[in-house]
Amino acid sequence: MDEVAKRAKGANLQILARGINTLMLDTGSREMIDLFAKLFAKHHTTTVRNFDALNDVNNLAYSASCIKKHGLQHEAVITMMDLPPGCKGAHDVIFYKNTLRVMLDVGIEFDSLCFKDASGTANPNKIHETIKMARKLLGNDTHIRLHTHETAGVSVSAYLAALDAGADGID
Repeated sequence: MDEVAKRAKGANLQILARGINTLMLDTGSREMIDLFAKLFAKHHTTTVRNFDALNDVNNLAYSASCIKKHGLQHEAVITMMDLPPGCKGAHDVIFYKNTLRVMLDVGIEFDSLCFKDASGTANPNKIHETIKMARKLLGNDTHIRLHTHETAGVSVSAYLAALDAGADGID
């Protein structure tokens, strides 16, 4: 990481972390979560994109505090997906709004917010409405971005919808 940082000359070096799992496949102890943040800060990582696949805000709170304690930028994540037509589930704009409200209510400090559609299945209209909702709740000072994949063939439409709705960036 030190060599990458040296050659990247000030680039925003980011790592993706799974909340209380950080880079592990199992839940980490508090000491390991703190050590994760400390070592990535020491070796020139700039930002930690921090997510919980099930949007369990409790699994983000402690890792977020460690990330900020060690001087890293914290990019909180709300995980998105869509369900097949006809399936009922919680993955709608209201669900994402409630998740964001809980993050704000419990005081998770973040520098930016990413909506992460790792399945690449979220409907562009839902993305548009979700980004608009987040922009309204967070104002213009919080960097909002979208991350998606090309699984369902809608990534370009999803990115355009996010930008049209006020996202500051896309991956």
